Amino acid sequence: MIIGLLFAAAIVEGALESWAEFGLILGVIIINTALGLIQEGRAEKAADAIKALLSPNATVLRDGQAAVLPAESLVPGDVVLLKSGDKVPADVRLLTAVNLQVQEAMLTGESVPVSKVLHPAPAQAGLGDRKCMCFSATNVVSGQGRGVVVATGDSAEIGQINKMVGTVESARNNLVHQLEVLGRWLVLLVLAIGLVAFLLALLHADQEAFESAVSIAVAIVPEGLPAVVTIVLAIGTTVMARNNAIIRQLPAVETLGSLNVICSDKTGTLTKNEMTVVALRTAATEYTVSGVGYEPVGEFAMPLDGAQRTALQQLLKGTVLCNDSSLKDKGGGKGVRYSPLGAPTEVALLTAAEKAGLPPAAELKAAVPRVGTVPFESEHKFMATVHREQAEGGGSELIMYVKGAPDRLLPLCNSQVVDNDLSRTAALDPGFWKAQQAALSSRGLRVLALCRTVLPEDTDLSRPPAPAAKLQLSMVLLVAILDPPREEAVRAVGVAHKAGITVKMITGDHALTAVAIGRMLGIVPADDEAPARTALATAAGARRPAAAVPVITGPQVDAMDDAGLQAVVMGCNVFARASPENKLRIVKALQALGQTAAMTGDGVNDAPALKAADVGVAMGITGTDVSKEAAKMVLADDNFATIVAAVREGRRVWDNIRKILVFNLPVNLAQGFSVLYSYILGFKDVPLTALQVLLVNLITSVTLGLALAAEPPEPDIMERQPRRRGKRLVGKLLLWRMFFVCHVVVALVLGLFYWAGRGSDTPGGGYPLKQQRAEAFNTLVGAQVAYFVSCRFLKLSSFHPRVFFGNPIAYVSISIVAALMVFVTYVPGVNGFFHMSGMDGIQWARVVVATFVVYVIVEVEKALVDPLFMPILRPVLAWLEDHTPDFLSVRTSLQAGSKKLKSACSGCAGGASGGADGDAAPAARALPKRGIQRRGSARGKQPAAAATTAPAPGLGASSAALSVVSEVDGHVRLGVREAAAPAGVGAGGGAGDVEMGRPQP
Repeated sequence: MIIGLLFAAAIVEGALESWAEFGLILGVIIINTALGLIQEGRAEKAADAIKALLSPNATVLRDGQAAVLPAESLVPGDVVLLKSGDKVPADVRLLTAVNLQVQEAMLTGESVPVSKVLHPAPAQAGLGDRKCMCFSATNVVSGQGRGVVVATGDSAEIGQINKMVGTVESARNNLVHQLEVLGRWLVLLVLAIGLVAFLLALLHADQEAFESAVSIAVAIVPEGLPAVVTIVLAIGTTVMARNNAIIRQLPAVETLGSLNVICSDKTGTLTKNEMTVVALRTAATEYTVSGVGYEPVGEFAMPLDGAQRTALQQLLKGTVLCNDSSLKDKGGGKGVRYSPLGAPTEVALLTAAEKAGLPPAAELKAAVPRVGTVPFESEHKFMATVHREQAEGGGSELIMYVKGAPDRLLPLCNSQVVDNDLSRTAALDPGFWKAQQAALSSRGLRVLALCRTVLPEDTDLSRPPAPAAKLQLSMVLLVAILDPPREEAVRAVGVAHKAGITVKMITGDHALTAVAIGRMLGIVPADDEAPARTALATAAGARRPAAAVPVITGPQVDAMDDAGLQAVVMGCNVFARASPENKLRIVKALQALGQTAAMTGDGVNDAPALKAADVGVAMGITGTDVSKEAAKMVLADDNFATIVAAVREGRRVWDNIRKILVFNLPVNLAQGFSVLYSYILGFKDVPLTALQVLLVNLITSVTLGLALAAEPPEPDIMERQPRRRGKRLVGKLLLWRMFFVCHVVVALVLGLFYWAGRGSDTPGGGYPLKQQRAEAFNTLVGAQVAYFVSCRFLKLSSFHPRVFFGNPIAYVSISIVAALMVFVTYVPGVNGFFHMSGMDGIQWARVVVATFVVYVIVEVEKALVDPLFMPILRPVLAWLEDHTPDFLSVRTSLQAGSKKLKSACSGCAGGASGGADGDAAPAARALPKRGIQRRGSARGKQPAAAATTAPAPGLGASSAALSVVSEVDGHVRLGVREAAAPAGVGAGGGAGDVEMGRPQP
């Protein structure tokens, strides 16, 4: 709409033969149109990017022979062969698997390759837990396997994502919508005022009535506004790019400033994606290890003397020797970067060993050579190596180190190391080790066990080792590993909370691990902190439900309908084992509750949610092309702290756009109303000619407006609560300023013009018309300069030293404007062209006083507007808003979302109070069950009593819907446990359903 106004203004400028202004306005139109065309259609490229991920060929068994065929020719029932390095060509149910590991990060978000098994997954298993399945477009990391195709094309998991990306609508940008509404208001205002001015000019028999009316109308049109807004957004984009946040769509800069929920991935964004040993547990001691990542910088918590450190090094030696990975030093000196090669958990063991003082792995392995190996296999879940070491009494001995899952190694042990001395052992205490494993696992830590034994010298290392029951190992220690939070992410979460932004973690990881990381980040408060934080949030006006839930899993989200999810989504900050559909539904639930949500992601699975979110944030380092195409912002460093920094910049952009509007619209009105009121008051001559009005527009509205675009953030910008969704650009403050400041300036302009035109017997009067107009012109410009200085701070006072700092462009602009005032007033020929002549000292004194008066009045008004004027204005403006036609209103369905949020919160509160009776059944019955089908999951008829599962930890009766599990639909798939299907229900399903590897009829 503003572009349309600009076209009309350009036509008018051409009619007035103001070619400079005509060219400027056309340039603004061209720039804005070009920017719109460049941004169009970018998000739609995401679906095309998915196609490039699909495997072009597949090895298929046809007529008993292996054949390489195009992947698109596969049909359900085909048997495909998989090996290391292959890209999986379709969704496959495994028939055989030998050490088969598949990297599924693009679908599940898990950075560690998944070891595949043959036994079927349990009912309602999440995508990451369906280990008997391989999914299209994922990569085989190691091993080999054979499987039957169960889904291809759009029926495959990646196909479902492709369909979602194509159908999901991008969230509409608030700034774009509000500028459209502002344009409509300006059209009506310009037409109405122009018509009134034209009629008044005719009434006064003004020969130039049309030109006067046009000059007033053009003065009111903020022709520089689109260009200045674009420049504000471009400055914000540039600042963000310097801070590793790359904006793909300009309006997203403003949206960042209104975020009140950030939904973030865990791995690589909140965490460093570098597995780290955080604790060791021996029979005698528990050690805590500091440091994050693969760089071996950190300490063991308890002080260690020489003997204790030597003993610890001997205990950890097995973690280095029984290890196939490596940690390479890429450079020396300060800022050393270490490059991992191999399994992340094994690299974490190497880092911990170096922290304890052991030499680098390569040196230790060379000193203690390996003479035998039992490689890791998913069936037995351990790895064993045999080494020849020096014995204490001289000579050498064969030592076997075994590393693996504690539950698999404990049955193989009959002793344990005593007092951290490898030479001393005692009978195994299984209860102790099981309790320690449970304690570490309950903190969300991944636990590995290290065992050792001395092998007889006559052991035949060329043959497989002795049966597990005869190994008789000694338990050495348990190692607790975690991908810990980034230190800067912890700080950034604190800043976000202080700014009123809720941080939610949505991950494919296990629930316990997710909660542990959430507590470290401050996303999930400790039990003793929860009441205090809830009270603080309530005091701050945060809209959160009374019942908080530590974690909700993907299957629990599947079990809820949309209303049920909306009832609990604000009370839970951690979502684990989440699927792509879960992420999309969480975003939509938040938006339905009136929240402005950002979603981060790096995989193909994240694309639908990235597109639907108000701000989709893709990872620049680990992100796929699909996620980057769907996102509005890309993080060059994959760091959560960068998002919070971008929010700060987004708030600055919003503030500066408001400052530009608060400055431009009142002064534009003052320019036009100075002429309009001269007709109403019956002045013989107008104080400003059309050329003067246009000149003021050119040298102040644009010049000083550009200076406001470069304003730095105000000191308290990250201490405010987020602005509400759909907050008006043209709000109460701006409407009040448009009335108040406009009339202050008009009163001074007309007053000084009238004073200068009085008879010569009046002190300070008797000036000719050109000098009167020069004084009116300079009074108008000086008032705008004073108002500009005040507008640099919307709420804070400008009677402060801060007004002299922060934005040097402001004073450069003021200097340029002052120089132009003098130039236009005094240069012969120029002043005559603009119907002015030079002013004397008395006139300049009056202009300076008027400038100071405007500054003081606006600063006093700034102090009184909230306590005095706004209580009077609010009901008036609210009534006007209620009676404004929809096409002129910024009201959207967002208000409905706000009502839903209040309803959801009260529902949670009600449920929490009702939970004392334990009556959760009504809440569960109120939510319809969703029939969820998942390939590779065990399904069948279940007894009614088993139709629900235990709710998430800490989940009260208020969220009883979480315990509802979808009804069994009777579909039978390959890999389903033996169970009878409900009577009358056929085994056949939709496209891609198979039974025993054969397509269904």
